[in-house]
Amino acid sequence: MATGENPTSLRYIDWTLTVPLMCVEFYLLTKAAGAKVSLLWKLIIASVWMLVTGYIGEAYNPEGGDTAHSVLWGVLSTLGYVYILYTAWMGEVAKLAADSNSTVVKTGVRTLAWFVLVGWAIYPIGYMCMPGGWLNTAFGWGSENVDLFYNIADAINKIGFGLVVYNIAMTSTENKATA
Repeated sequence: MATGENPTSLRYIDWTLTVPLMCVEFYLLTKAAGAKVSLLWKLIIASVWMLVTGYIGEAYNPEGGDTAHSVLWGVLSTLGYVYILYTAWMGEVAKLAADSNSTVVKTGVRTLAWFVLVGWAIYPIGYMCMPGGWLNTAFGWGSENVDLFYNIADAINKIGFGLVVYNIAMTSTENKATA
Protein backbone atom coordinates (compact mmCIF):
# COMPACT_ATOMS: atom_id res chain seq x y z
CA MET A 1 0.00 0.00 0.00
CA ALA A 2 2.89 2.36 0.71
CA THR A 3 4.10 2.20 -2.90
CA GLY A 4 0.66 2.29 -4.52
CA GLU A 5 1.61 -0.75 -6.59
CA ASN A 6 0.27 -4.26 -6.66
CA PRO A 7 3.31 -6.53 -6.91
CA THR A 8 2.87 -9.34 -9.40
CA SER A 9 4.22 -11.89 -6.94
CA LEU A 10 1.49 -11.12 -4.37
CA ARG A 11 -1.22 -11.52 -6.98
CA TYR A 12 0.13 -14.90 -8.03
CA ILE A 13 0.53 -16.07 -4.42
CA ASP A 14 -3.16 -15.31 -3.95
CA TRP A 15 -4.10 -17.17 -7.12
CA THR A 16 -1.88 -20.14 -6.20
CA LEU A 17 -4.06 -20.56 -3.12
CA THR A 18 -7.48 -19.80 -4.60
CA VAL A 19 -7.45 -21.20 -8.14
CA PRO A 20 -6.59 -24.81 -7.20
CA LEU A 21 -9.29 -24.58 -4.53
CA MET A 22 -11.77 -23.56 -7.21
CA CYS A 23 -10.74 -26.66 -9.18
CA VAL A 24 -11.20 -28.79 -6.06
CA GLU A 25 -14.89 -27.80 -6.14
CA PHE A 26 -15.35 -29.76 -9.37
CA TYR A 27 -13.89 -32.84 -7.73
CA LEU A 28 -15.97 -32.46 -4.56
CA LEU A 29 -19.18 -32.01 -6.55
CA THR A 30 -18.57 -35.13 -8.60
CA LYS A 31 -17.05 -37.31 -5.87
CA ALA A 32 -20.39 -38.92 -5.04
CA ALA A 33 -20.80 -39.72 -8.74
CA GLY A 34 -17.51 -41.65 -8.76
CA ALA A 35 -14.77 -39.06 -9.22
CA LYS A 36 -11.38 -40.48 -8.38
CA VAL A 37 -8.55 -38.69 -6.59
CA SER A 38 -6.66 -38.70 -9.89
CA LEU A 39 -9.19 -36.17 -11.23
CA LEU A 40 -8.44 -33.92 -8.27
CA TRP A 41 -4.71 -34.05 -8.94
CA LYS A 42 -5.10 -33.48 -12.69
CA LEU A 43 -7.14 -30.34 -12.01
CA ILE A 44 -4.68 -29.08 -9.39
CA ILE A 45 -1.69 -29.73 -11.65
CA ALA A 46 -3.39 -27.98 -14.60
CA SER A 47 -4.21 -24.96 -12.43
CA VAL A 48 -0.69 -24.74 -11.00
CA TRP A 49 0.76 -25.10 -14.52
CA MET A 50 -1.50 -22.28 -15.69
CA LEU A 51 -0.37 -20.03 -12.84
CA VAL A 52 3.37 -20.79 -12.91
CA THR A 53 3.70 -20.27 -16.64
CA GLY A 54 1.55 -17.12 -16.47
CA TYR A 55 3.75 -15.80 -13.68
CA ILE A 56 6.90 -16.42 -15.70
CA GLY A 57 5.38 -14.56 -18.62
CA GLU A 58 4.39 -11.61 -16.49
CA ALA A 59 7.02 -11.33 -13.74
CA TYR A 60 10.07 -12.01 -15.87
CA ASN A 61 9.03 -9.78 -18.73
CA PRO A 62 11.63 -7.00 -19.03
CA GLU A 63 10.46 -3.46 -18.33
CA GLY A 64 9.15 -2.02 -21.55
CA GLY A 65 7.86 -5.44 -22.44
CA ASP A 66 8.87 -8.22 -24.76
CA THR A 67 5.84 -9.35 -26.72
CA ALA A 68 7.41 -12.66 -27.83
CA HIS A 69 8.20 -13.56 -24.21
CA SER A 70 4.71 -12.79 -22.91
CA VAL A 71 3.03 -14.55 -25.85
CA LEU A 72 5.10 -17.71 -25.41
CA TRP A 73 4.36 -17.99 -21.69
CA GLY A 74 0.77 -16.87 -22.20
CA VAL A 75 0.24 -19.70 -24.69
CA LEU A 76 1.82 -22.21 -22.31
CA SER A 77 -0.42 -20.93 -19.51
CA THR A 78 -3.45 -21.30 -21.76
CA LEU A 79 -2.80 -25.04 -22.06
CA GLY A 80 -3.70 -25.48 -18.38
CA TYR A 81 -6.79 -23.31 -18.81
CA VAL A 82 -7.96 -25.25 -21.88
CA TYR A 83 -7.52 -28.55 -20.02
CA ILE A 84 -9.64 -27.34 -17.09
CA LEU A 85 -12.19 -25.88 -19.49
CA TYR A 86 -12.40 -29.12 -21.49
CA THR A 87 -12.69 -31.24 -18.34
CA ALA A 88 -15.52 -29.08 -17.00
CA TRP A 89 -17.50 -28.88 -20.26
CA MET A 90 -16.87 -32.17 -22.08
CA GLY A 91 -14.37 -34.24 -20.13
CA GLU A 92 -14.38 -36.21 -16.93
CA VAL A 93 -16.14 -33.64 -14.72
CA ALA A 94 -18.92 -33.07 -17.26
CA LYS A 95 -19.46 -36.83 -17.71
CA LEU A 96 -19.54 -37.50 -13.97
CA ALA A 97 -22.04 -34.69 -13.45
CA ALA A 98 -24.23 -35.96 -16.29
CA ASP A 99 -24.16 -39.48 -14.87
CA SER A 100 -24.99 -38.32 -11.34
CA ASN A 101 -28.54 -38.62 -10.13
CA SER A 102 -28.44 -35.09 -8.80
CA THR A 103 -29.88 -32.04 -10.49
CA VAL A 104 -27.97 -29.96 -7.95
CA VAL A 105 -24.64 -31.46 -9.07
CA LYS A 106 -25.48 -31.11 -12.76
CA THR A 107 -26.54 -27.48 -12.35
CA GLY A 108 -23.61 -26.68 -10.05
CA VAL A 109 -21.00 -28.13 -12.38
CA ARG A 110 -22.53 -26.36 -15.39
CA THR A 111 -22.60 -23.02 -13.54
CA LEU A 112 -18.99 -23.38 -12.38
CA ALA A 113 -18.03 -24.36 -15.94
CA TRP A 114 -19.55 -21.07 -17.14
CA PHE A 115 -17.38 -19.22 -14.62
CA VAL A 116 -14.29 -20.96 -15.99
CA LEU A 117 -15.31 -20.17 -19.58
CA VAL A 118 -16.40 -16.56 -19.17
CA GLY A 119 -15.03 -15.39 -15.82
CA TRP A 120 -11.55 -16.82 -16.21
CA ALA A 121 -11.35 -15.42 -19.76
CA ILE A 122 -11.06 -11.93 -18.23
CA TYR A 123 -7.57 -12.70 -16.87
CA PRO A 124 -5.92 -12.92 -20.31
CA ILE A 125 -7.24 -9.41 -21.03
CA GLY A 126 -5.29 -8.18 -18.00
CA TYR A 127 -2.28 -10.24 -19.07
CA MET A 128 -2.36 -8.57 -22.50
CA CYS A 129 -2.35 -5.14 -20.80
CA MET A 130 1.09 -5.57 -19.22
CA PRO A 131 4.02 -3.72 -20.81
CA GLY A 132 4.60 -5.35 -24.19
CA GLY A 133 1.16 -6.98 -24.18
CA TRP A 134 -1.00 -6.80 -27.28
CA LEU A 135 -3.71 -4.59 -25.81
CA ASN A 136 -1.19 -2.31 -24.14
CA THR A 137 0.65 -1.87 -27.43
CA ALA A 138 -2.41 -1.66 -29.70
CA PHE A 139 -4.35 0.88 -27.64
CA GLY A 140 -1.47 2.64 -25.89
CA TRP A 141 -2.94 1.67 -22.54
CA GLY A 142 -0.97 2.07 -19.36
CA SER A 143 -0.10 -0.91 -17.21
CA GLU A 144 -2.72 0.22 -14.64
CA ASN A 145 -5.26 -1.67 -16.75
CA VAL A 146 -3.60 -4.92 -15.68
CA ASP A 147 -4.80 -4.40 -12.11
CA LEU A 148 -8.21 -3.19 -13.26
CA PHE A 149 -8.96 -6.32 -15.28
CA TYR A 150 -7.43 -8.66 -12.70
CA ASN A 151 -9.47 -7.09 -9.89
CA ILE A 152 -12.70 -7.32 -11.90
CA ALA A 153 -11.97 -10.95 -12.71
CA ASP A 154 -11.11 -11.75 -9.08
CA ALA A 155 -14.35 -10.20 -7.83
CA ILE A 156 -16.49 -12.03 -10.38
CA ASN A 157 -14.80 -15.39 -10.00
CA LYS A 158 -14.08 -15.63 -6.30
CA ILE A 159 -17.41 -14.20 -5.20
CA GLY A 160 -19.27 -16.08 -7.94
CA PHE A 161 -17.66 -19.44 -7.21
CA GLY A 162 -18.36 -18.95 -3.51
CA LEU A 163 -22.01 -18.11 -4.11
CA VAL A 164 -22.49 -21.10 -6.40
CA VAL A 165 -20.93 -23.47 -3.87
CA TYR A 166 -23.01 -21.91 -1.09
CA ASN A 167 -26.17 -22.34 -3.18
CA ILE A 168 -25.29 -25.98 -3.89
CA ALA A 169 -24.76 -26.65 -0.18
CA MET A 170 -28.02 -24.94 0.79
CA THR A 171 -30.03 -26.67 -1.94
CA SER A 172 -28.57 -30.07 -1.04
CA THR A 173 -29.36 -29.49 2.63
CA GLU A 174 -32.93 -28.43 1.82
CA ASN A 175 -33.41 -31.46 -0.45
CA LYS A 176 -32.23 -33.82 2.30
CA ALA A 177 -34.46 -32.13 4.88
CA THR A 178 -37.57 -32.55 2.70
CA ALA A 179 -36.75 -36.11 1.67
